Amino acid sequence: MRAETPWRRATAAWLTVLWWSSALAASADYLSPELLERVDALRAEVATTPTNPQNAEARAQVLWEWANAWATSGGYLPVNLTAMIRPGVTDSASAAAATDAFVRELGLLHDDGNAFGSLSADTGPFEARSWATFQQTWTVGSRPVGPGGGIVVTRHFMLDGGAYQTADPAGDNYVSIRSSDPTVAFSADSVPVAGMHGGFRGAAPSLVFRVTEGELNARDTVTVTYGDRSGGSRGLLMPTFSSDRMPYPLYVMFEPDGHQFSLPIQPIRVAGTAVAGVHGFAPSVLRPGEPFELSVRAEDRYYNRARGPLPGWQVLANDRPLAQIPPGDQAIVVLNDLAIAEPGVYQISIRSDDDVVTGVANPVLVSADAPRVYWGDTHGHSGFAEGIGTPERFMTWARDDARLDFVTHSEHDIWMDDHEWQVLKDIVEGYSENGRFVAYLGYEWTTRNLFGGHHNVLFRTAAGRQRVATQFYPTLSKLYQGLRRHHDSADVVVIPHAHQAGDYRQSDPELEPLVEIMSQHGTFEWFGRLYLAHGHQVGFTAASDNHLAQPGYTSPKGGSLSQRGGLGAVLATEKTRDAIFDAMKSLAAYATTGERMILDVRLNDAVMGQRIPFSATRHLRGRVIGTAPIETITVVKNDAEVWQRDLLDVGDTALGSAEALYLNFDSDSVPLNPGDNPRGWRPWTGTLSVSGATLSDASLTDVTSPSTQDLSRDGNRLRFRTSTRGDTSSLRLALTDITPGARIVVELDAGQEFGGGPPLFRQHASVPAARVELPLAELERGQLTRELPLESYRDTVTLRRRLANGERDVSFEYDDEGQVQGDYYYVRVKQVDDAEAWSSPIWVGGFPPR
Repeated sequence: MRAETPWRRATAAWLTVLWWSSALAASADYLSPELLERVDALRAEVATTPTNPQNAEARAQVLWEWANAWATSGGYLPVNLTAMIRPGVTDSASAAAATDAFVRELGLLHDDGNAFGSLSADTGPFEARSWATFQQTWTVGSRPVGPGGGIVVTRHFMLDGGAYQTADPAGDNYVSIRSSDPTVAFSADSVPVAGMHGGFRGAAPSLVFRVTEGELNARDTVTVTYGDRSGGSRGLLMPTFSSDRMPYPLYVMFEPDGHQFSLPIQPIRVAGTAVAGVHGFAPSVLRPGEPFELSVRAEDRYYNRARGPLPGWQVLANDRPLAQIPPGDQAIVVLNDLAIAEPGVYQISIRSDDDVVTGVANPVLVSADAPRVYWGDTHGHSGFAEGIGTPERFMTWARDDARLDFVTHSEHDIWMDDHEWQVLKDIVEGYSENGRFVAYLGYEWTTRNLFGGHHNVLFRTAAGRQRVATQFYPTLSKLYQGLRRHHDSADVVVIPHAHQAGDYRQSDPELEPLVEIMSQHGTFEWFGRLYLAHGHQVGFTAASDNHLAQPGYTSPKGGSLSQRGGLGAVLATEKTRDAIFDAMKSLAAYATTGERMILDVRLNDAVMGQRIPFSATRHLRGRVIGTAPIETITVVKNDAEVWQRDLLDVGDTALGSAEALYLNFDSDSVPLNPGDNPRGWRPWTGTLSVSGATLSDASLTDVTSPSTQDLSRDGNRLRFRTSTRGDTSSLRLALTDITPGARIVVELDAGQEFGGGPPLFRQHASVPAARVELPLAELERGQLTRELPLESYRDTVTLRRRLANGERDVSFEYDDEGQVQGDYYYVRVKQVDDAEAWSSPIWVGGFPPR
């Protein structure tokens, strides 16, 4: 997808995006004389001889330069061109066929800028999850559309709105078409479309309105109505998430041969709905009396900014009034010049004046000497690749909605052209402000794990940086070589991730200080452990990998992105570009599942990420301040868990008549085969029934989006839906009137593993139905676990008693002895709400990799 540049953004309800003038194309002044000569030769060759393995590389190189010259001059590139044309990887039949198709498509634009006409749309805004009606109108250009040709009405693969239908005018999501020429008739059909506007990993049927009578000629108009209400339809169901550029892509087929020419994506806007929640953002660590800002964000049930009249808010710190916000219509209100004089930990809560809507902010530690903690998201996407939204929205969300300290818009290099790279540079420099918000220029080096897997590349500064892209550097060793050749290693951070698994056998010690172990794709602690087991000195981070221009504060999307986005924390001296970047380079970092826990871990007084001189005695100490009660603190040494403290263990105390119980669903994400992508999501859908007790209340501990999780209760019976991928998802149960024979029975439906970055060897497995009986009398030390074997995996359902109120501020210590040089230690923290955090390791003795 090609997003509009900042200077081309919509400012009116209707926007017309025109193909650039025929004068530009006719003069070809966007091409140098030398490149124009090569382009002409390429077009002549393709007209007579199809691309083949012998000529593919030379042709791809010319097409690449041509396409980037067109884009840099302001032209709109065909969707997927840069992803398919790879001068460094040209041995596939699909790439050869794509070369010929894109040469012809660019040739049409080159010869006649009006060949494809123009497109306009009703851009809204429309309310999220509402029923809406809007139109897109195409004005036919100089090239006619004859019988068998038509308009392809596709769906972006990430849209969670209504599925188009053309059979029932009174039904939901009805889509219609009409032409200004009354002699033209259409019929609905389907054509296969692959990529982000069809089947993302393979062609899928898409709606096409074919011309069956007449012909569309220059200046005729064709109007596609989404959610046409003229026959009684409620309209088209809009997506759950807001955006400044919601894609409803249209393609033109001039002839019945099926070749689809993409039209520019229109900036259709979707906004949030009524307030359903509130969240606050404050600095994690403050000095006594230091002035600070607190952002209060009113949100709907889908994490969008709330719309409409908003209530007043009462803000409290440790249940004492801190500030008051009057009613208004601004979803985000920033309170300035607040201060807390006394050292300590402060839990900030927010409630509406009528006590109907409540929320919290992150915990705040006021201390004279605690290390500063800064929060960032180093991995997120917009519509510059296969995601949704503009780069401006990405940065605005990071700065204002998520209140991040730092961020990287790490767009996929395979979908990026030179013009978009320059736009990202400009935006990074325009949005960054030392002391407030730091944006890093970066991209995602994108290839299958067979060639090295996905790696995010970040640069310290934006000026003069060039991307070392997959199209020219198609293997991981070549990426390292290219980055070293073109940049100072001190100014580059490379971060691999697991769902298109980075090759953990390789790691450049000067370029790759961190490993991403959690994102919306799943929880992958095993991935970081494999890097450590192979001798690499790397720290841990987490990120969102959000694809909706919503970095840093992200709800589950569904499908492969079925959990909230993670966050990376760094311990830096100040909120500046160099200090934060140096913290990443020095591994002074930790990862969380999105909650802003404060974590400080030291070994023999060295902070996380360091390698200390050898010592046979090791004293590890730490402190964690959670956003919910802490469940367990675990110390991992050399890939083995050596110590754990369970803060919510009730032991063998007698079962009372009323109990707080948690039902935990767990599944592993470790791939069965070395070097493969992770195991997919395990679905947990079914019913729960209680006998011998009264189910007085139930909730999902980690529910953040109704699109991925659901829970309904009817007396002593629950219907639930959730999923796990290397993490835990829990039901919180409140039982009263418990009798000696009380039991919980879980009936699990059959299902199918799912998720992106599909495994190469073990494919997603079918999950059988299962019945799990959990008699409360069989609880041992407050716990009862049932295993559910699935091939080589042992997924579990665990029933646990929990203390009603647990500690949120916990200090811990662990003493160890060892004679091995190079031992390493890290800490994992888990909260009762299933949130987790991981410190970066600390090494004892040995030598760092070189």
